[in-house]
Amino acid sequence: MKNHLLLVLFIGMCSSIFAQGNFSIYRDNGNNLETNFYKKLSTNLKNNRGDVTGNPFMEEKLELGSLILNGGVAQVFYMRYNVLEQRIEFSDTNNVETLKMLPRENNILIQLDGKTYQYLNLGNLPAGYYEIVTTFDEDTLLLVHHNKNSYNIEQKSSYNSSQKSKLKSSQKIYFLDNKNAIEIDNHIKRCLKAFPKSTQPVLKTYIKENKLKFNDDYKGLIALLNKYITL
Repeated sequence: MKNHLLLVLFIGMCSSIFAQGNFSIYRDNGNNLETNFYKKLSTNLKNNRGDVTGNPFMEEKLELGSLILNGGVAQVFYMRYNVLEQRIEFSDTNNVETLKMLPRENNILIQLDGKTYQYLNLGNLPAGYYEIVTTFDEDTLLLVHHNKNSYNIEQKSSYNSSQKSKLKSSQKIYFLDNKNAIEIDNHIKRCLKAFPKSTQPVLKTYIKENKLKFNDDYKGLIALLNKYITL
């Protein structure tokens, strides 16, 4: 548990790299990926969307992002997050034809588009990539699991009818405390349901007194969880 959570401590280092703009592309003849690790990478990816409409990616355009393997030195690659397939696609060139899939292992930390991701398969968490919103300590985190699900839509015309699939985005928020994950809503009222009933009155009062707002920046939820941890 501590081994994979300690990787979070390197987020600051990644942020520093991006803030300063000191990008360096690791070419095939000069990358720092371990040899055994590199051999485990898949062949080039083919993204065949078929009859599915919608964007399977968090952001389809390739962007420079950083990888930290086993707590080592940050390495910079072009990347994108395929939410539908739950995979990180990356390359040393800005060319989708050269993309490979990053192995789904929890010893790799990814920072992309200002967010930090890690593959987690522990406790009662569903296995997959998680956005690490904040780290309260090495065993306690606020996580977001992004999803893309397909559903059928019927296409009708005067000649025939057919079915196509459309993608819909969703997400679930988890408060991870020592391998125990609790799903929680980023909502002023619904968030209280995730906590033990004995603590709910105190937390409800804390929300009112501090006028917490539960926006997309998660600041209100983070403040509430900080309060809960002290109870």
